[in-house]
Amino acid sequence: MKSVVLFFLLLVANGSFAQLWLVDPLQAIYPDVNDLSHFRPKLKQDVVIGGLADVHLLLKIPIGETFTVTASKNGEALEGVWSELIDVPVEQNTGIDSRTEQYLNKTNPFVIRRAPFQIFEVISPLSHRVLTSKSTFSALRLALPPSMISEKGIHKIDIQVRSKSVQGTARFKIKVHPVVLPTLADSQFFYTNWFNLNQMEKQHDLIRWSEPWFTMLRKYAKLMAHGRQNSITIPHELLKYDHGNFVIEDAKMKRYIHIFKSEGFKYFEAPHLMYRGDNDDWSDPELKVILTKKGYYSENGKNDIEAIISVIYDFVKSNHLEKNWLQHIADEPTSNNAACYKDVAEQIKSLFPEVRIMEATNDRDGLVGAIDIWCPLINDFQDNESFFREREKQNEKVLVYTCLIPGGQWLNRTLDMERLRQVYFGWGAAFYNTGGYLHWGLNQYQSDPFTQSVVHHPSPAATANNFLPAGDTHIIYPGTNGPLSSIRFEAHRMGCEDYDLLQLLKQKQSHNYDKIIKKLFKSYTDYNLSIADYRRTKKKLINSIK
Repeated sequence: MKSVVLFFLLLVANGSFAQLWLVDPLQAIYPDVNDLSHFRPKLKQDVVIGGLADVHLLLKIPIGETFTVTASKNGEALEGVWSELIDVPVEQNTGIDSRTEQYLNKTNPFVIRRAPFQIFEVISPLSHRVLTSKSTFSALRLALPPSMISEKGIHKIDIQVRSKSVQGTARFKIKVHPVVLPTLADSQFFYTNWFNLNQMEKQHDLIRWSEPWFTMLRKYAKLMAHGRQNSITIPHELLKYDHGNFVIEDAKMKRYIHIFKSEGFKYFEAPHLMYRGDNDDWSDPELKVILTKKGYYSENGKNDIEAIISVIYDFVKSNHLEKNWLQHIADEPTSNNAACYKDVAEQIKSLFPEVRIMEATNDRDGLVGAIDIWCPLINDFQDNESFFREREKQNEKVLVYTCLIPGGQWLNRTLDMERLRQVYFGWGAAFYNTGGYLHWGLNQYQSDPFTQSVVHHPSPAATANNFLPAGDTHIIYPGTNGPLSSIRFEAHRMGCEDYDLLQLLKQKQSHNYDKIIKKLFKSYTDYNLSIADYRRTKKKLINSIK
């Protein structure tokens, strides 16, 4: 009875029964229209020590009206906890197979809304308390870092919104459980997003290798680390071809690596050595050396590879990076160039036996014996799981990746998919006992990401109807003073954290491990999309570790 009365009082305080709502961060919300039937001015969340608690505040305030928002804990105002949620466009829906629906001209029923539409996505920290409503609905994020909820038990956060037409209150209740989240350095989950330095420089007007550049680089490293990313690509230009010699920019390389190491990163991905040529010819069986553009066979590119690996070997050995260094050869090798890829891999191993070769792959049988860390698309892995299990028996590891492929019901990170799909990459890794996840698009902007989310495929061979799906090129955004997180990025972080919590459960109660996972995840196309079920299962997971 008391809870009913409290709820009624909260509604009365909100004035019109429908002006202020707390929304689970995994629930998609929009600036124009929302289904408000299940939203309330109160929300509970279970977290662990070292974890972050967050909630979204959805407001309906007349456009152009100013408002203020505050949060307090035990009567004390909380500072630095609010961010504005900025909406971005979804111009086309993700395709049923890949890319966008235009590619096959088929409707994809597994999307959260029909395009075109706008969706709240970007998390922009607030530096002021007075805001102006810009659309039918406004949205904010309240996030409490681990330092603010370090003690186990119940934390009650009171929220107040004030405007000419809305005088609302809400309560966010957080239960911190006595379970400690492993740090990034202790994480067992491999996670990488490929980082575009050119875009960092373009968006923030920076000169490469300048002091302001390194300052901004650390900001990006911190955001990546916050998202549980623990592997970073090495800038291609640090390996140079200069007057007939291959050299490493030693001092720059060391400083670059140090910044990421100090943020908890474990792995450093050496740049690709080979490519399909300037015309991106997927049918060509011969790979070319990126630095010299020489064909591996036809133009004696083999000698270039020997010289390059010699330089890399000396650097890795002298800096004791043998356990941290991962070597790419050529992105997405196919059956057409697999034989060449294998020859390059064999040559590299003869020169640097300890090196681990890692690749996002488009072929299987043709690459056997050439790769130490396989990274197939999730649909390739799921459809050919027996092949990859055989590779594991040879002490090879398996990660997975997604990109513009796959679409439909498969897990991916596009903007018109449920946020739980990003969370479940961690659960999928736990279910399949795979090692982690790779994506090409941290900040690979092809246009202004605030105004365009769907872009034409950048390959010169791409047909007119070949578009990258919404948000495929990026999962963070450029802010004025540094990078901005996104709702998708935070959802993916949650999944990475869940993976590490599941590994704690596996150590403590192995009999419950599979049981809990299967409540939510059974395959990359079969998973539970109920946010309430996810939260209940997450609570059960936490309680099982205690």
